[in-house]
Amino acid sequence: MTPDGRSGRRGPENNGLTPERRFPRCRGLENYGLTCCVNALLQSFIATSELKDLLDRWDSSSVREDALDNVPVHLKGVLGAIRDPSCRAPHKDFLRCLDRQHIRLNVQHDADEVFLAVLNFIQQQMDDKVLALEIQSLYRLSVELHHQCVECSSNQSPPGSSYLLSLPLHIRHQNNTLKDCLASFFELQKLSGIDNCFCDQCKTRTPFTHGHRILSLPTILCVQLQRFRLSDSGWMQKLDCSVEFQESLDFQDICSRDVFSKDFQKNEGTKYSLFAVIVHSGSAMFGHYTAFVRATGGSDWFYANDSHVEPVSWEAVRETYGGRSRTAYMLLYRREPTQTQGGGEGEEQEGERQEGERREGEVQEGERQEGGRRKRKKRGGEKQEGEKQEGEKQEGAVHEGGRREGKKQGVGGNKKGRNRKGRN
Repeated sequence: MTPDGRSGRRGPENNGLTPERRFPRCRGLENYGLTCCVNALLQSFIATSELKDLLDRWDSSSVREDALDNVPVHLKGVLGAIRDPSCRAPHKDFLRCLDRQHIRLNVQHDADEVFLAVLNFIQQQMDDKVLALEIQSLYRLSVELHHQCVECSSNQSPPGSSYLLSLPLHIRHQNNTLKDCLASFFELQKLSGIDNCFCDQCKTRTPFTHGHRILSLPTILCVQLQRFRLSDSGWMQKLDCSVEFQESLDFQDICSRDVFSKDFQKNEGTKYSLFAVIVHSGSAMFGHYTAFVRATGGSDWFYANDSHVEPVSWEAVRETYGGRSRTAYMLLYRREPTQTQGGGEGEEQEGERQEGERREGEVQEGERQEGGRRKRKKRGGEKQEGEKQEGEKQEGAVHEGGRREGKKQGVGGNKKGRNRKGRN
């Protein structure tokens, strides 16, 4: 049976067409030995058009040495060849490259670990470091650690960043929502009693408030639901509890104002739309990864189970909330444009703001140039006045010299007088 309850047998409507011809927006990927984890992640990368656009700007031909072991080179190749029906295995070289980078074939991997490893390889192996930072910035969630003493209000807020927002579960043990998990994660906690922290100002252990505050939100928000944890007996177990999530998400509706740092840009968008769900089926010891994806700009959902691809409804995606072995493990949201409802009012306001900044800059530049011109004019006048005074001084010296010379000639050449004048 398929995820939406239909038979998995090929019907007459398929006419023997390959999945990439029947569903041009989504294509299946062959499993080459426990590669379902990488296949599911690749489906999310394929649905991230922003990633492909940045990689297309990269001149990967400059990478000649160790090109076979360069992960971003092969990732770019996958994203470029995925729409080509003549390419039967567009991801095979990518899998082999990961295998040489110790993400082995025929070994089970966690999707979150492979996701972070790919981002690290992009940063380390791309020779265009500026472009590599742009790619990482797609997923970067910047936060500051709020750690404040209750007694003296001294605050320690070092900034930090993450590319994967990992959320603990079991807030209600059975029925959770993504909004509850996010609100709990960003909620400020009070540390008191045995949890008191040492305050540098008070020079003793005092109660503290502790939590995270948002500095900036990413273009692509990647959320991991922590479904695996160690049991009391020391065994890894999977949490199949239900976690309800929606197609849209707004941080302003979830978090209080205190969650946003004072340095948070107010004009930055806080609304997101879901476009990919990485699903884990099975137990903590053995499982299988699949993906639900939605193409950029589209509303149709597709289910990708390795090489099998089919269109599904939102109801099929909701079946991964939990309560059974097949559960959502990673959620990828895309930030919506900040344009408001009102015929482009947001763009108009942004244009006015930019125009005001441009005009203010021109005014400041004009004032700077006028100030410089006045200073130069003042310095020129002072120079002319100084030259005038110097000329008058030299002219006076000439007259004084003539007067003395005449006196010298009238006295008849007094030697002592000449020596005395020489010492003056």
